[in-house]
Amino acid sequence: MLQWLLAIAAALAVGGITTWFAHGPLRRRHDTEAGIAALSAMSWRVFIRLVLEALDRRGYHRLVDRDAPAGDDDYTLVRDGEHWLLSAKHGSSFVLGRPAVAALLEAMRLAGAAGGLLVTQGRIDGEARSAAHRQPIELLDGATLWPELRPLLPATVLDPITEASARRARERSLAGWLLALIVGVAVFALVPTPDVASRSGPADTRPPAAGPTAARAPVDGASGDTATAGPVADPDAATLERQRRELAAAITTLPMVATTLWTTASTLEVILADTREDPVAKICPLVERYPALAASRIQLTPPPGSDRPVRFRQCRSY
Repeated sequence: MLQWLLAIAAALAVGGITTWFAHGPLRRRHDTEAGIAALSAMSWRVFIRLVLEALDRRGYHRLVDRDAPAGDDDYTLVRDGEHWLLSAKHGSSFVLGRPAVAALLEAMRLAGAAGGLLVTQGRIDGEARSAAHRQPIELLDGATLWPELRPLLPATVLDPITEASARRARERSLAGWLLALIVGVAVFALVPTPDVASRSGPADTRPPAAGPTAARAPVDGASGDTATAGPVADPDAATLERQRRELAAAITTLPMVATTLWTTASTLEVILADTREDPVAKICPLVERYPALAASRIQLTPPPGSDRPVRFRQCRSY
């Protein structure tokens, strides 16, 4: 049961994390990359019209009604009675640095503008951001520009982007669940079963509840009360299971025994540490202390690397 629980938990954890990642951060990143590519494929006029419409929603209104065909010109905007200068660079290949910010600052000074906006589908590097720090300049590159323009795109442009990002998210999620299945199988294979764990782990060396003297059959002259103190011949299931544990622990204390394991209800496997001495002479007196277990089969397993065969013995017949 432990194997199944751990395997299922591991599979669900891996599958859940990969599904969240595929439909969350990775899908948003793919959506942004595809959106930037779509914006870059637009003509300058379409692109700047989208930018001006997005800024108009934020309160920036165009002051001069003119179109620049090349896509490398500035626009004067008005917000709250103050002039703002818009500098837009069309193309995802742009990497704007400190010179672009310095040029915008100079243009703002000459135009008497209160602030400026530097916009591109490309990327604005760290030096440009440092130069614009504490200046009345807002920077919008591909990753920050796309959320502004996305709601303004027509369905003919937006739907293929959404469908492609959703398809890739499903593919990644499926791959994640396949990985989760592999992880679950690996965990199931690596977690030992209870039988293997008891075979390879340290044996239970707790002393029997009834010591050797108490478990020994009464000697001549002993009273009837002493005879009834030992294990009974027909115990209940719980008592019988306790007797099995006690017998296994007692046999494990023998110097020639490595560990013991009940492989079935009537077969006790004794894994030997030394085969130079016959262990039966010392095992059988311990077995015969328990009448209900006296007829159990004793499987004598030689130590690893030994060429001796596995033997079966029975201290008392049924």
